[in-house]
Amino acid sequence: MQTQPWPIPGLAIIVCLAAGNAAAQTAVPRFEVGGHFSTLRIGEAGNTNAGIGGRAGYDFSRWLAVEAETSFFPRDRIDVEMGVAPITTTRWSRRRLEGFFGPKVGVRGERVGAFAKVRPGFVTLTNTGLGCAGDICPLILLPRPEYRTEFALDLGGIFEFYPTPRSIARFDLGTTAIRHRSQGVPPCRDCTTKNLSTSLGVGFRF
Repeated sequence: MQTQPWPIPGLAIIVCLAAGNAAAQTAVPRFEVGGHFSTLRIGEAGNTNAGIGGRAGYDFSRWLAVEAETSFFPRDRIDVEMGVAPITTTRWSRRRLEGFFGPKVGVRGERVGAFAKVRPGFVTLTNTGLGCAGDICPLILLPRPEYRTEFALDLGGIFEFYPTPRSIARFDLGTTAIRHRSQGVPPCRDCTTKNLSTSLGVGFRF
């Protein structure tokens, strides 16, 4: 008894389906979303504030990606000691919103990756209060702060660990340079400060 050969059209369909399944299994996820916990030190070491945020990115290759990130600091405070006797401290309380967009360049292995980031962006502050601590506070007239949206630049390094092919644990360490133009607001006016920034987060690729 002779076995009938596979019809050519049927064989072609089987080959195409197998190739499609193989391509689906080896497809590299390009999109990434995640969340993070951030800290930002403004001025002196004691003025460090914490916030939360999220990010989204797209991987062009294993060494180049572009991403957008936002962070929100619900209690952003800065204390300034005035050069009078007795010591008097003024506190500016506000909310901070910052956003950055730019490239991420480096190397990615199967389990770990290291990258550099250069991301321009903005910082927006909203006044939530102005206080004073000291014996001569009743004699001091503090002007109401006038905040503006400031230009900022996020520079630094990124270290990633990949528990699975689609999950990411990430640590960022860098400097956030901020151009200050707001009126009557520390740490300075018409100047640029370099502020230590860190973040710890997780993400997923799809």
